[in-house]
Parts: sequence; structure tokens; C-alpha cells
Amino acid sequence: MALAVSSALLASCGSDTGSASPSAKASASSEVDAALDKAYAGLSGDLADLTSVTPKEGVNFYVISCGQSLASCASPTQAMMDAAEAAGWSAHMADGKLSPDGFAAAIRQAVAGGADVIVPVGFDCQTAQAAFKEATDAGIVVVGGGGPDTCDPKLWKSERLWLDGYSAQQQWGAFGQYGADWAYGQTGGDLKAVTITATTNPWGQWITDGFNDEAGKLGGTIVANVDVTDPESADGSFVQKVTTALLAHPEATTLQVPIGSYLTGGLYQAIVSSGREDLTIVVSGQAGPETTDLIRSGSQNGITLGAVTQAQAWGAWGSIDTAVRVLAGEDPVFIGEEIQAVDSDHNLPESGAYDGSQDWKSAFLKAWGKA
Repeated sequence: MALAVSSALLASCGSDTGSASPSAKASASSEVDAALDKAYAGLSGDLADLTSVTPKEGVNFYVISCGQSLASCASPTQAMMDAAEAAGWSAHMADGKLSPDGFAAAIRQAVAGGADVIVPVGFDCQTAQAAFKEATDAGIVVVGGGGPDTCDPKLWKSERLWLDGYSAQQQWGAFGQYGADWAYGQTGGDLKAVTITATTNPWGQWITDGFNDEAGKLGGTIVANVDVTDPESADGSFVQKVTTALLAHPEATTLQVPIGSYLTGGLYQAIVSSGREDLTIVVSGQAGPETTDLIRSGSQNGITLGAVTQAQAWGAWGSIDTAVRVLAGEDPVFIGEEIQAVDSDHNLPESGAYDGSQDWKSAFLKAWGKA
């Protein structure tokens, strides 16, 4: 079940003196409220009717983390291991270390370890195509961990399915879209954004495209974009690139960030140290406990912090549910991982990561006959 509040285009009208008329001000206020309502409502699915399936016994499971040095990789990786063990499987992790070479090495580690099932977290198929081909040639089942199967021909048994009617590209685009809605509302309609694109995987561009498209519909502008690779996030060199862009564009009211670990990896402190004030920062994409912790810590220099985040643990358990169904010879189902805008006043959990509004864990355990 998808929840959404439709967003509208900005109305423009003015008096003879150049001041906005009362009707124009009311319209602008309505647009701001509608954008915020849409972002806070978010999107989700209902697991109440999740069908039963019996997990295969004796499965050797490997999750391939995009990089354990980033919380946005490590958190869903741990949740996936917990889910696999709950299904009765032997669970292992291999660290991709934030590079295509590392992804390939981790997949080969899983092959050597006798994996029956592999789930990659945070990267697509084409990024490590040769290694995935070796895995599938060895008879290993590969199931998506949120990323798409971009190989041609496709190599994975299934991607993780989100909501009926949404492709992987549309799901990642929704993060950007709702991020633009939240930022538009927080800036009172004055949306002038510097965006960051995570370029190692295709979903990085999909997030940026979703943000840009929605910002354009709302009448906002993109003043600059900064491309960041996984190796640049690993060595911290991206921080200088982003702060330079913000310095070059003092008119920017918003910074859009696709991965929460970018902020806690030195970017947020660099922005604060630069003295930049009254900036709205939205994480629209991979936002784990490091993001919610930063939001809870309170703003500095008048910076407004928020995120359009996903219930990462819910999605991780959904990947295991997908693998369980594939191994049982059944079709995978839509797992409905919830996304919502989160800030200090809305949808923020008291502690830990955003977890969604449903008891998804009980639903999965019941479906697997483990509750």
C-alpha cells in the first residue's frame, strides 16, 4: 500500500508593487505544507498477508558488504546476517572495502568459502560482473540486497522487490524525490541545491535524477553537482570537493547527500568548521544509524538536518525472504521496505536507526515458521 500526497507546481503572482499578493502567499504556504506532508508520509507496503514458506535447511549464506567502514553498509550487512541465522542458515560476511576490486575479491571469498547463497549490499551486478559470473557458474544463487542486476545477460536469481509498480530505478529515484520535497518545505520554497552523486553504482545517479526532477517541478534550482566515487569516500578526499562547491555557491540553501556516512565521514564537521550558516542538509538514500544519531545531536550554525531514510533492517530481512523463496522454488514477493522523511520533529526514533512503523520482523518469522 503506497502512501503519497501529490505535490503541485509553484504558483507565481504579484501585485503592481512587486510584493506577493495574499493569495500568492497562501498558495506558496500551501505548496510548502503539501511537500512536507508528502515527505513525512513516505512510502511503504503491508506485510500482513505475507505467504508462508519453509526455509531450506543447511544453507551456507554469505553477505557481501559494500564496505564495513561505512555504517550505511555495515548496518544492513549485520541485519542480513541476523535474518539468515533466524532462518536457520549459517551466516558469513565478506567485506567489499568500497571498491570494485574489493567487491570482486569478497565475492570470490564467498565462492571459496562454499557459499550456497550470496547477497551483495550496496552495489549492483555490473560493478563486479566477472566475479558474479564465477559465482553463478559455481551454482551459487545470487539475490539482490537492494541494488539492481545490471549485468547483460542478468546473473542474479532475483533482485529484492520493493513495491508493486516500482522498479529498482524508481525506488532509488523516490529517495531523491522525497528529499527534494522535504528540502523545499524546510527552505520555505527557496530551494537552491548543491547535489552529490555517488557514481560507483547506478543508483547514485538515480537518486540525483529523482531529486533534480522533483526540484524542477517545485520550481527549485540545482546550482552545482559533485561526483563522488567509493574510493573518494573511503579516503575522505570527497570532503574538499563538496566544501569547495559550497564555497563557490553561497546562494545555495540546500545540500543533498546520497549516503549518510558521507556526513559523519568528515563532511558535516568540515561544513560546520567553515562557518557556513543556515544551510539545509538532506540525506536522501542510504541513511543508517549514523544519520539518525547526527540528527538527534542537534544542529550547529543554524544548519537544518533531515533524511529520507529507509528501514534498512526491514529491507535486509526482505533480501533473506527473497532468497528463502527462491531456494524453495517459489516466486519472490514485494517486501515493502518503508521510507519516510525524518528530522528532529518527525519520524525520528528515540535511539538507533529508523526502523519503520510496522512489526516486519514478526511478519517474516511467522512466514518462515520461526515464530
